[in-house]
Amino acid sequence: MANQSKDLPMECWELIFNRLTHQSDLESFSLVCKQFLALTNRLRLSLSVIDSTLLIHGTIAKLIHRFPNLSSIDLSNFSGDLDPVLVDLANSVSYTSKIEKLDVSNRKKLPVKGLRELAGNLKGLRVLNCSNVSVLCDYDLYVIADLFPYLEEIDISYPSMDYVVDRGYIASEASKLAVTDDGIEVLSVKLSGLRRINIAGNHLITDRSLVALSMNCLNLEGVEMDDCPFVTLKGILSILRTCAALSWISVSEIRIDKTSSGFECLATSSRTLQKLEVANSSISDEFLFMVANACLPLNTLSLCWCSDFTLSGISKLLCAYRSLKFVSLDEVELLTDEYMNEISQYLRCLATIHLGGCVRLTNLTFFTLARNCPLLEQVYMENTGFGTKDCFQHGVKNLRIRDVNLSSNRYLDDDALMNVALICPNMDFLDVSSCNCLTEAGIISALEVCNQIRNLQLDNCPGIKHIGKGAELPNVEVISAAGSAINDEGLAMIGNRCSRLLKLNLENCKGVTAEGLHAIVKNCRSLRDINLKRCPQVSINSLNSLVFSSSSLRRVIPPCCSAFTDSLRGFYLHHGCRVYSG
Repeated sequence: MANQSKDLPMECWELIFNRLTHQSDLESFSLVCKQFLALTNRLRLSLSVIDSTLLIHGTIAKLIHRFPNLSSIDLSNFSGDLDPVLVDLANSVSYTSKIEKLDVSNRKKLPVKGLRELAGNLKGLRVLNCSNVSVLCDYDLYVIADLFPYLEEIDISYPSMDYVVDRGYIASEASKLAVTDDGIEVLSVKLSGLRRINIAGNHLITDRSLVALSMNCLNLEGVEMDDCPFVTLKGILSILRTCAALSWISVSEIRIDKTSSGFECLATSSRTLQKLEVANSSISDEFLFMVANACLPLNTLSLCWCSDFTLSGISKLLCAYRSLKFVSLDEVELLTDEYMNEISQYLRCLATIHLGGCVRLTNLTFFTLARNCPLLEQVYMENTGFGTKDCFQHGVKNLRIRDVNLSSNRYLDDDALMNVALICPNMDFLDVSSCNCLTEAGIISALEVCNQIRNLQLDNCPGIKHIGKGAELPNVEVISAAGSAINDEGLAMIGNRCSRLLKLNLENCKGVTAEGLHAIVKNCRSLRDINLKRCPQVSINSLNSLVFSSSSLRRVIPPCCSAFTDSLRGFYLHHGCRVYSG
């Protein structure tokens, strides 16, 4: 292969590699020859850093040198101290000039020291993710606004610290412990070029913040404000009226009844709105009629957990926007198979639909969507009535459907799953977790048809012991079988058929022993992540043997973390594998 690669110029190989869908494919080509390694290094645009990454490479600077065209760095899964990592990144200034996106989410606190160092050398940062930071307060927003004045996107959603939500608290010491209107106002003034902001889950924010954003950030394109209990229609309308470039808005827990006024502005002020998400709210048909009449360029619509509208309202809305690509109607109780048959005629451009928790829907709706939506790629119908009707329609086939989530459908059996496979033979993601009527016979039959599967979710399926002995499944990268009946025989079959497996979840699999695990490691040479939590027949000694016999494992969740000493954890780390508690 190394000699054959010389027959084509590197420019041609670059065009080929750029058409690869998955990062793992690029990694495989990098092993072929030095020329491919150099090329794939140049083509890599994003880097995700975990603990073992730095243990192996020493510093992040080495990775920055190796991948000179990085534009995005994700530190959200790094559990150590981020300050020295960011300082090291800052010192690699000649290599970080192209970095535009930084993710420092999932922290106890914001790494202010490291960000200060980084800001002095990194002028091009445009996107910053600080979501799920335990203690995020107004002071942190002041620091961010001063350090990165050219930010265009910021995510400060869902700080995880609990605090009392009341007006008296807002007026006193709130700004020292949480994000308040004061912080958002300063942010909006100093980041006047802001285009997108996610403030969801910040419980002390009020309409005052939305007014400040609408007045100061005139280029604002997107606002997500779910789970902000003090936000009202007044604040939402101020955004809709003022932000001429608004293309995305997401809200929850509001009430829009037939007497609610002000939404007439949709027809005049928000002609750029492409994405409308309303969750867990009471909305009227009159509101849906108004949206339908506004002639917006909508391509995304979400009304999850919403109530108080009728088929008339949703039909008129979908009829008005036949170019929708994404529709989410999770937990919308009024939906039935008959209603879905009626509204599916308006969804011929649809690529993704979410219908989770719509318990009155059955497999008839799935077949209807597959037939009537020729561009459909993703179907999510978890926890519905799937499997309650025998309604397979011969000749119905949709080759574009790739992702299918049918988890928590207690009536889904082997025959129903086989019918799904026949309709969607090009599936690469299948989730049938918590489908108690399924057995390995259904999985074997489905895999015979859908042999391009990449991700298979079988959690909590007590009737599934293995995936059969059929032909190789060369694309499978992820299998999750937590709480299933998978045993050593099943692991041997996985090892024989899924040689490119990267991630395996075996949590609470009582029949798994060291014998089956070694069969996996022997045949799955690229396995990087394994979860063995609550596997009673896997001992520490057998886990040690497993880890030290594999050069690819980077993450392991042991059967019992209490048995791990600090020295043993360190020993694993020196082998390039980190122990997680799960």
